[in-house]
Amino acid sequence: VSLLPKVLHWLHITYNLLPRGVHLVLGRLLTVRAAVIFLMLVPVASVLLQAILCKSLVLGTVSDVKTNAQLLKGRVDNISTLSSEIKRNRGGVAAAGIQVQMVSASLDRMRSQIRRLETSVKEANARLQILMSSWEEVDKFNAQIPELKRDLDKARALNAKVRGLQRGLENVSQLFQQQNDILQMVSQGWKYFRGNFYYSSQVTRTWYSAQQFCLSRDSHLTSVTSESEQELLYRTAGGLLYWIGLSKAGSEGYWYWVDDLLFNKVQSVKFWIPGEPNNTGNNEHCADIKMSSLQSRNDASCDKEFLFICKQPYMPSEPCQDWPPSSNFKLQCLLNSRKCGSLLHTPG
Repeated sequence: VSLLPKVLHWLHITYNLLPRGVHLVLGRLLTVRAAVIFLMLVPVASVLLQAILCKSLVLGTVSDVKTNAQLLKGRVDNISTLSSEIKRNRGGVAAAGIQVQMVSASLDRMRSQIRRLETSVKEANARLQILMSSWEEVDKFNAQIPELKRDLDKARALNAKVRGLQRGLENVSQLFQQQNDILQMVSQGWKYFRGNFYYSSQVTRTWYSAQQFCLSRDSHLTSVTSESEQELLYRTAGGLLYWIGLSKAGSEGYWYWVDDLLFNKVQSVKFWIPGEPNNTGNNEHCADIKMSSLQSRNDASCDKEFLFICKQPYMPSEPCQDWPPSSNFKLQCLLNSRKCGSLLHTPG
């Protein structure tokens, strides 16, 4: 009996320390406490009689209480562990919430992209329909390609013919121009031979005076570069004396052509009269044509007066703007053509 208050006091303290979930278990202990108090009021005789029974009952009850206390302690430990896990899980739940928000934002962006893609697909489908409707025209064009190629080949061949005709017309035009130039020069007493014009004078002059006359006609005293040209000159001379454009500087000088053509000394040997040039009187520094033969060249004094032959290379020229001649023909020729200018002079 003396231990009963202590036991009850310990149970009361234990009861207050336990969680609310354990109070139901300890309710039974309170009921036992009430029963013990009630028994204490029983007459002393009953108490003494039942003391032994109560002792054993209390001891059993204390043993049960200890067992239950240990179980409750284990449950409290489990609850503490669960509380810690719950606290940790709260942080994870918060992080998961943020991730959910991010995923939600990503889904919104994906939905927006999907809508744009759907719009693009619709536009592509519309364009595809337009292209499909154009295939028929493309097929028609493809069917026309062989014919177009044939037409193109014909056009190319025709173009080639046109270019050939143009070149032919240009050649014809050049021939007409050349003939016109030649006719103009021939009408003034010039002869045409292999790309050059030759003028045979009707009056005699010294060699230097003859060269000045030729220069005034855009020409020089004639040079000779071939047998055919030598033959033309001596046939033109007809046995008369004609100055040519061959001269030398001083008694020991070298022969040269006044039109700056290269003098071929070896070739020239067969054109001199045998024994010429002999530089008679040490004063024969100019050459003339003396004989009507291939070997017709002679040296003579430059101060003598002979007939002379001018030579002018053919240069294509623009035709005079006013042809046939009119009242202002001379003025237009002076402005537009060197060849026409030669027509204004009467050869010496």
